[in-house]
Amino acid sequence: MLNNSPIFLSFALAGSLLLTACGGESNSSQDTAAPTLSNLVPNNRTVTHSRQVMITGTATDDVELKSVVINNGDQSVIATLNEGVFSALITANAGDNTYTVIATDTSDNDTASQASFYFGSQASAGGAHSGVIKNGKAYLWGRNNKGQVGIGASTKISDNSEATPAVHPVTPTLISDIQFVSLALAQNSSSALDVNGQVWSWGYGKNGQLGLGIADDGIIDNTDHTRPVKIEGLSNIVAISRSNNHALLLKGDGTLLAFGDNSKGQLGDGTTEHQDTPVAIPNLSNIVQISASAASYAIDEDGRLWAWGSNRNGQLANGMKDSDTHPTPTQVTIDEAVISIASGKGHAIALTESGKIYGWGLNFSSQVGMRPKDTTTAEEVWDADILTPKLLPWFDDAVAIWAKGNQSFVKRSDGKVYPWGQNMMGTLGIEADDNVTQPSSPILELGNVADLGNGALHTLAIRNDGEVFAWGWSFEGSLGGGESTIHRWTYKLPLQIPFTNP
Repeated sequence: MLNNSPIFLSFALAGSLLLTACGGESNSSQDTAAPTLSNLVPNNRTVTHSRQVMITGTATDDVELKSVVINNGDQSVIATLNEGVFSALITANAGDNTYTVIATDTSDNDTASQASFYFGSQASAGGAHSGVIKNGKAYLWGRNNKGQVGIGASTKISDNSEATPAVHPVTPTLISDIQFVSLALAQNSSSALDVNGQVWSWGYGKNGQLGLGIADDGIIDNTDHTRPVKIEGLSNIVAISRSNNHALLLKGDGTLLAFGDNSKGQLGDGTTEHQDTPVAIPNLSNIVQISASAASYAIDEDGRLWAWGSNRNGQLANGMKDSDTHPTPTQVTIDEAVISIASGKGHAIALTESGKIYGWGLNFSSQVGMRPKDTTTAEEVWDADILTPKLLPWFDDAVAIWAKGNQSFVKRSDGKVYPWGQNMMGTLGIEADDNVTQPSSPILELGNVADLGNGALHTLAIRNDGEVFAWGWSFEGSLGGGESTIHRWTYKLPLQIPFTNP
């Protein structure tokens, strides 16, 4: 006979709860499975030129997720969750970044996964010299008439002869044991950022573009330097960008410094005085990316784009062009947040958070796009100077951009790089003889590009696996392919560059 008394039922219930707590059969519904993580982006040492990096991925759980946290160095950021997709903005450190994603469910089961990316310029090209960073070391080669390769002497290609030791670098040459994390090469000048936040310069310094200091008599230092020399008095620099005659520096606190030629106000300090030591750019803060050309550009953490300096071809995107000086940063109006900026000789392109690209400035060679002299089939043709940001109609999936000289490059979500603009000397890396009006064909011979280094007439690429390629104008060893390449005028397609003990 069953006992249905209240006391008996209470004991029975207590026994059932005890079995559950001790792992009896009633425990079958307890959540012990950890969440899963996948599709982490960025990954595989993808290169970014903005210090503000969006981390995305997929997190799933058999019951319910509680949180996803991103750790990078001393940062810890709680990600936003939307139907299993997470996202979070983090601040990158110069060089290698390995971040950890931790997903936790409502039962406090957690799982962690790591991925890596790189913040800085791993490849860079000047007028006819080139450089890459491999394993924390800088390798340079090519034209060295002003010591811009940094090997301790000025050289020319004729130095490589039977009568003279082969000292002119026509293949990648290790220039220092300093651990560099970013390169910035221009016409005949070079700069690099080291792992400790210090900046080094070498090469041609007539306009103060090396930043190495004013002589006691107050005259700009015109000395050419054939080895890297540290700019004294700097610390906590996280990014560098340079034009032929000036440079921009981004500090870890989001403020900017500049040095060099200031004839058009490109230093942004409110004056037109040249400086060969870094000076602060006032009224700009929370900056995450910089780009130096004839004009200067900066993006802040809110996605606002600022420009100053030359406006000869409408580089300031303010609806006009002029020969005046513009020494104060002004905002460029674009309808959505900008996440990356790249600038060439007289043009610029901007990547927005939706994957679209805007372009403006000099368009004589279709570097923005669709010049009538370069096409006969276009439904519309664009002006030689684009004076306000123009939405380029070919993209809604761009993930990275580069520009230099009169060329533009974009990497799309398919991982391929699409070039357009001036193709003199084969600078675009495709089988074409003329300028390219629109980016309809990728560089087929090159995939998985991590970073590009654009020169005036030649281009470098470094792949995710560390392999390096070059194409375009071969002059004084600029392509780095050795003796067999130095006297050939152009290489239209990517040439793999050999390294010895990288």
